[in-house]
Amino acid sequence: MNTEATATVSEAELHAWVDGQLSPERADAVAEWLLAHPEHARRTQAWQAQRLGLQALQRDVLDAPVPLALARAARPKRWGSAAQALAASVLLALGFAGGSWWGSLDRSPVPMAQALPGFVQEARVAHVVYLPEKRHPVEVGANEQVHLVQWLSKRLGAPLKAPLLQDQGYSLVGGRLLPGQNGEARALFMYENGAGERVTLHVSALGGSTAPEAAAFRFTRSGDTETFYWIEDRLGYALSGNLPRETLARLADASHRQLRP
Repeated sequence: MNTEATATVSEAELHAWVDGQLSPERADAVAEWLLAHPEHARRTQAWQAQRLGLQALQRDVLDAPVPLALARAARPKRWGSAAQALAASVLLALGFAGGSWWGSLDRSPVPMAQALPGFVQEARVAHVVYLPEKRHPVEVGANEQVHLVQWLSKRLGAPLKAPLLQDQGYSLVGGRLLPGQNGEARALFMYENGAGERVTLHVSALGGSTAPEAAAFRFTRSGDTETFYWIEDRLGYALSGNLPRETLARLADASHRQLRP
């Protein structure tokens, strides 16, 4: 990490990070800075949550087809020229395509020498924000596990599972809904052992018409936090913990075996 490059992060850059408008290299640098500044990480989480909440408002209305009468009323009565019609169709196509450009960056496994996938950046920041929480580490507790999994599956639009890690000494604390940089929903499951050590499993639905390739385990480290991540069946998984790599690897292996289709 270039400490000089991450020494200062402006308010505008934090907003751009939330909106997915930074280059992959700068997004990595800002994510590293957020890991070292939990108070700012909590602020960005709040902005992301606000964006996700605004998108969820009137979701049924936004997803419904446009009424025929309204579509006809909005249609131009005539085109000045064939060139205008062609320009309008190009702009319309760009408008639809533009909404998914950021998500497309995260579909394939990325070599460690390159920038981390966006969902891994999100997972690491979420881990730092919620790991120390005492009273409200999760939104829904493990006593409502069935409801928790159903709720998060519905919000992510994919069938999810909460791995059972009791054999590895970790019990499910619960989970929460999180926003991603591109405004999509994410899921976070938290586990804890008898000594109070916690790990978080962050799950992202990776959109697109072409399924991402399955990815072997990769790892990244920032400070005391190790993160193992992989892609399986259109879902990106990132398991984070302030644990020795060997311990986290066993938890990741147990999770992966249960999460495979």
